[in-house]
Amino acid sequence: MDKALTIKDLNVKLNGFELKNINLEIPRGVVVGLIGRNGAGKTTFINTITDIYLPESGSVLYGDTDLQIEPEKAKSKFGVVYDNLFYPANYTAKRIAKLIAPFYEDFDMNNWESLMDRYGLEKHKQVGMYSKGMQMKFMLSLVFARNPEILILDEPTAGLDPAARAELIDMLQEFMMSEDKTVIFSTHITSDLDKIADYVVLVSDGQVVLNEEKDELMMHYGVVQVEKDKLTPELSGRLIGLREKEFGYVGLTKDISFFEGRDDSRVRRAVIEDLLIYENENVKSKENTYI
Repeated sequence: MDKALTIKDLNVKLNGFELKNINLEIPRGVVVGLIGRNGAGKTTFINTITDIYLPESGSVLYGDTDLQIEPEKAKSKFGVVYDNLFYPANYTAKRIAKLIAPFYEDFDMNNWESLMDRYGLEKHKQVGMYSKGMQMKFMLSLVFARNPEILILDEPTAGLDPAARAELIDMLQEFMMSEDKTVIFSTHITSDLDKIADYVVLVSDGQVVLNEEKDELMMHYGVVQVEKDKLTPELSGRLIGLREKEFGYVGLTKDISFFEGRDDSRVRRAVIEDLLIYENENVKSKENTYI
């Protein structure tokens, strides 16, 4: 399968924080959910692969184009949308589009205006007057007008109401109708990833500790409850981020089939949010690891 993004031995040092030995291959035509606790390194990762931060070592390739060697060619392949409006709030949407269009050879003004009409956005309105959801749609319109190969989103649904989040997911699904498009989607709202993600990448303390297909992940991971007097070393050894509760113990397992049908435990299928919860417990206890 063709690779949209290849990251090799990436190391970044920034104000006491490090990304360490990141190795990642992202195929074309998939949605990748990038998850992790606050401070885990998600935004640092995004800022590095979009050439805002310079790595200490390693490489970032968009297709076969090295970001460090041919930055302009690499940047033409992706579009980035952050969680907040980063254009002057007192500028109109049309003024902003005219200002940024000359910087991109592939910016299609007619396409942009068509997208604005479809999204119900007034082109001559100051963008600071837009709602949060409208601002997100506006920023996406600027990116979609360039028809990038890769869309990189940093917490795009943060602060959006459920209706606006559903609209954004629909927009991403439409973008993905072309099979050569790829989305990298960083978010804390993991229910959005339950709907659209093909892969899940979990970042913890500056390292990628999990990188798997979502469907494969959900097939094998589960959340297990064990009564206090029934927890054995065999059971605890198969649980990640084990926590004591009033009724007993609860933890994450990578082998749900081991626990299914047993009398000494109860198990349910995991969702993506469970990975975040139990990874946090895992880091606190330092007793288990995902690797």
